[in-house]
Amino acid sequence: MTKVIEVPQSCSLIKDGKLTLLIKNAFKETLLKQGISQPHKLITAHPTTDRHYRGRGLLPAIPIQESTGKRMVAKQCLRGGLLRFINKDIFWGGRRPFREMIANEHMLTRGIKTTEIIAAAHYKVFGPLYRTYLFSLEIPECIDLITVFDSLPQKTPHQRLEEKALLLEAVARAFVTMHRGGIYHRDLHLKNILIQKNHGGGTPAIFIIDFDKAVFKKFLTPKEKLKNLLRFNRSLEKYKVQGGSITRGDQCRLFREYFKYNTELMDIFNKKIKLYRLFLRVRRAKWMMGSLTAQGINKTASSGATPHQST
Repeated sequence: MTKVIEVPQSCSLIKDGKLTLLIKNAFKETLLKQGISQPHKLITAHPTTDRHYRGRGLLPAIPIQESTGKRMVAKQCLRGGLLRFINKDIFWGGRRPFREMIANEHMLTRGIKTTEIIAAAHYKVFGPLYRTYLFSLEIPECIDLITVFDSLPQKTPHQRLEEKALLLEAVARAFVTMHRGGIYHRDLHLKNILIQKNHGGGTPAIFIIDFDKAVFKKFLTPKEKLKNLLRFNRSLEKYKVQGGSITRGDQCRLFREYFKYNTELMDIFNKKIKLYRLFLRVRRAKWMMGSLTAQGINKTASSGATPHQST
């Protein structure tokens, strides 16, 4: 790598041949003994049939040795989009996991609830090409927001309304806290919001994840806050178009709760609403076309035919 990594005081940087490892000092000795210097081998040694999470692929929750029952969720970074069919797991430069871990440290010091990354690694493949890995402490009984919403159709209309109201208001307040900390999340969507239910029946805990592309400032402008909020609303719109149990009323509830703490945004929002609605119409058309294409591919696959076969 051409640039020096800015190592937080709570971490150590270890270089061993083709491997570069950024690791929390509190877990350093334990994880080195456990074999984190060979991240791919460590991950494959723990089958996802034991305990896992979903990301781009299945992410095993590996017990941390010499700890009181703690686990770490292990992720080999994979590509999304069409490029994944050509190159699934090799990145140029390999700095992304280190950026994400350093961003994670900023988040934790600013009191934002997020997963705690305890190690990040990249392994040199050839020249500037790397495979990259992240290891985060498991948050017990946590699921992403889209999984919560997917479970709602099984409940009564009253239960759905009540649960969505509780969740979206809590999410809005979590965004307020994040923005007050001067953090602009570039990839704010349903999968990046984790929910940990309160078994006492109170407000669930909201965790925001994936801050590798985040921008950290002393403070955000009202326009930046609104842009971030609209990015998340776009995720709600896409989920709704794809058949998710979200209504316009749910979206309005999110905005109303957020605007309670940022009243100056209301005027900016009202000025932009017409243009934003036009933008959403174009997006909806794109999402619907994508959904219909996916349904066609699935139907073709289930019938045993290919696009070139005559039926």
